[in-house]
Amino acid sequence: MAFEIGVITDEVAGDFERACELAAAWGLRHVELRTMWGENVLQLSESQLERAERILERLGLTVTAIASPVFKSPLDGKPRAMAADFALGGSESFEEQLELLDRAASLCRRFGTRFVRVFSFWREPWSDEVAADLIGKLGDAARFAREHDVVLAVENEPVCIVGTGEELGRLWRGLEARLAADLLSHLTVLWDPGNAQAAGEDAFPRGYRSLPGGSVGHVHLKDVVRGADGAASFVPVGRGEVGFEQQLRALRHDGYGGQLVLEPHYDPAGVAQAEAAQQAVKAAQQLVEKVLA
Repeated sequence: MAFEIGVITDEVAGDFERACELAAAWGLRHVELRTMWGENVLQLSESQLERAERILERLGLTVTAIASPVFKSPLDGKPRAMAADFALGGSESFEEQLELLDRAASLCRRFGTRFVRVFSFWREPWSDEVAADLIGKLGDAARFAREHDVVLAVENEPVCIVGTGEELGRLWRGLEARLAADLLSHLTVLWDPGNAQAAGEDAFPRGYRSLPGGSVGHVHLKDVVRGADGAASFVPVGRGEVGFEQQLRALRHDGYGGQLVLEPHYDPAGVAQAEAAQQAVKAAQQLVEKVLA
């Protein structure tokens, strides 16, 4: 089974056209949409969306997912000050988050993907009450996704309730116990080993092996090293602590058939963003070639 690499475009350049041109020049065929021209993808104007469509068509690129900020929000709907990237303030209630999800679903149809990346609300201690509320809201979101024929890819994110593989596995088992199969089919796991490692977990094998078999529908790639103080910094895939060669071999063995989408967060001092992104892409390409050899 072959792996195909993609990249979140704003990790390459803020200008969407330049990001796509560089991605294509580096041999990539897939991109993921998060922010474009300095705006969240959910806030782009009609003219910007039309321009994006023309760029993708010209370069022959496909869209892997709409990397939305949906459910990077308080579980109880009460505003909270959080240090988190790519969230959209002013949409704290669950109803307002569903309005964002409606926008994301329309972008899925427009750009030819079924995946909307979502999160699991701002982090708070796990309890039976929190679990019931979280699973209930994701169930409601799955009903919405079924109506719009999209799939919600739930990503592990350290600032959210579900930050590690172990937490993602616990959530998934709860969803499997509570939701009918037709609803569960509109949810999938977005596994980000780098996020799990940054949260303090041994992402592979422990985190990955905590996920129910067959639950992973989408994958983000970043690698992490931690200093003596425990603070995480990001490096090209294969150069950090995750153990990505073994992780990719396990994904291949387990039948994962989706793309591997780079979200490297790699920002070395004195190196331009595009150059750093190219280094991250090259490292991932070399690692995949090694795994597939």
